[in-house]
This record gives sequence, structure tokens and C-alpha cells, in this order.
Amino acid sequence: MVFGQKNKKSLVLFVLAVLAVFATGCSNGSEGYATVDTNGNVLENSGSVQQEAKTFVMSGENFKFMMDGTENPDLTVNEGDKVRIEFTSGQGFHDWVIDEFGARTSQVKDGESTFVEFTADKKGTFEYYCSVGSHRQMGMKGRFIVN
Repeated sequence: MVFGQKNKKSLVLFVLAVLAVFATGCSNGSEGYATVDTNGNVLENSGSVQQEAKTFVMSGENFKFMMDGTENPDLTVNEGDKVRIEFTSGQGFHDWVIDEFGARTSQVKDGESTFVEFTADKKGTFEYYCSVGSHRQMGMKGRFIVN
């Protein structure tokens, strides 16, 4: 196959543009895409970086929440943090609720797991609790602190 000088240059520019798009799409785990001009120059990254959620893994048993051996632990985050609560019922039916952020897991029974994600968009100290029966009144609650 015979390529003229102009065709070779166009082919090289095309290959560079494809490589630039591929490299940008695979870097640092960020999502998005790149805009590339006909010379293979990246003009902008038009995607956004996803914030990693602050994750708390908790269980509910004997009318208390447990996390890493701590009963009804304080959960502390910063304003604007994305939060993920991974919740497993160790005994009976339970859920995890925080009214001020509209966050609520589904109710789960022994050995079942669920999760909820939300953004901590206001500062303060709030109460999380189990809404099943009188579990909250029996002490199944804790503090959610947003700095």
C-alpha cells in the first residue's frame, strides 16, 4: 500500500488522537472523556471526578448498632462528604435511619445486608436509629456528626 506524505501525516494524527482519548479515559480512575483536536492535542477533560464515599460497615443486634466492636458508635464525616452505610442484621429485624438526610435502609432480617448512600450536606450532630418497633426507645441509636 502506498501512502502519500499527506496521508501518512493524517494517519499518524488519527492514531495519536485515538491514543490520547484512550489514555485520558483510563487514567486515575476518573470518569469522563477528552476533546482532542485534529493535531492530537487534548483540549479539555470534560468529565467529572467521582467522590469516594466514606463507608461505615455496621450490624444490628440485641437492640444496639455495632461497628468494629463498638456499641452505637459516633459516625463522623465532613460537610459535603458522600456517605455509604453498609448494614447487616445480626439478629432479628432492623434498619438504619437518619431523618435529617432522608437516609434509610430497607428492613433486613438475620444475616441479610443492605446499604444506603447520601450526602452529608449540613453541619451538626444528628441521631441515627433503628425504626423497627420500639428499638430506638430501647437504645438502638447513635450520633452522626458532620463537621
